[in-house]
Amino acid sequence: MGKPSKNNFLLIGIGFFILFSFFFILSNSEEPLTIELKKATTPFKSEEKDSVLPTKKNKLSNKTNSSIDTIKITSGKERVLLIGDSQLEGLRSPVYDYCESNNHELIASALWYGSSTKNWSESDTLSYYIKKYKPTYLFIALGLNELFVNDLDNRSQYIKNIISKVKKLGIRYYWIGPAAWKQDKGICNLLGQLNGSFFYPSQKLKLDRAKDKRHPSRSAARIWFDSVAVQVTKLNNDGLNLSIKKDTIRKIKNSPLLIINQEK
Repeated sequence: MGKPSKNNFLLIGIGFFILFSFFFILSNSEEPLTIELKKATTPFKSEEKDSVLPTKKNKLSNKTNSSIDTIKITSGKERVLLIGDSQLEGLRSPVYDYCESNNHELIASALWYGSSTKNWSESDTLSYYIKKYKPTYLFIALGLNELFVNDLDNRSQYIKNIISKVKKLGIRYYWIGPAAWKQDKGICNLLGQLNGSFFYPSQKLKLDRAKDKRHPSRSAARIWFDSVAVQVTKLNNDGLNLSIKKDTIRKIKNSPLLIINQEK
């Protein structure tokens, strides 16, 4: 067998250099890696489901701001996005019904089981969904998993970060406080202080509970949102007109339920 020629060594060297350059460019790319799993298995019976991994911190920031320029605040029909923790199980249906009754559209509901203000503050998950669905109004139902936290200074910063993200994108919002089943250690008052009139103190309601004794029952969730709708409507131009109430429970159509997977 003959010895390899200098040309062969040169070709091999060039090949390794191209391969090395490819991986170097890939590893330094700022483009986020977003994985969407269609038809994810969830405890819900919904015709449209989407499962998305929360994105890493700041990975979407470069592209989000430019795309949000297309969002316009309207005084008539609103595009409503509902985001939060497991409380969305009960809230999604009444929110949808109120939107339909008042000529608004619930464009999507993003449910992150076990999530807290920390999760939503430190990821670009919220920015991702706002970029994707372009809402004009946002409902936040968050705080149930933080009833017994003691690090209120940290929680204050997480909440401020979330509010800042929403305001920076020019979207009106309303924070539905946690429907606490026990006395909390301060998170409800903190949420009220930081959100002012854009907060509903759900902990003050006496609601029937589901089998787990923690979440409101389905019927109680409708009563709960009845109260929220009254307060939201009172905000006038800064709120959402939900003045029309119909007792009909509609089948949810064209409004996907988005299940956010916890990162491992």
